[in-house]
Amino acid sequence: MKDETRQIRIKGIVIPVEWDAEGNAIKTAISAVNEEEYLIEDDKNSGQFLGLIRQEVDVRGMVREEAGRRIITVERCQRLKQHKMYRSFQK
Repeated sequence: MKDETRQIRIKGIVIPVEWDAEGNAIKTAISAVNEEEYLIEDDKNSGQFLGLIRQEVDVRGMVREEAGRRIITVERCQRLKQHKMYRSFQK
């Protein structure tokens, strides 16, 4: 199979995928709305995603497949507004 890199835009939730010996997240991925998972490329910007765990984001970048995993090199990331799932109503 030929290595292919392509531009992609996805929306999803930042999730931890690897932890250190103390249980701290050290690598993240995007769990996209299409139920695909995109491992965030380990580069100078990847550490910023540790602060976005469990946040919904809109990401644009270059994606490739390596060892059966999708890896995204993020070019742009925007945190999406969080919406409350439940509202309390008072009479």
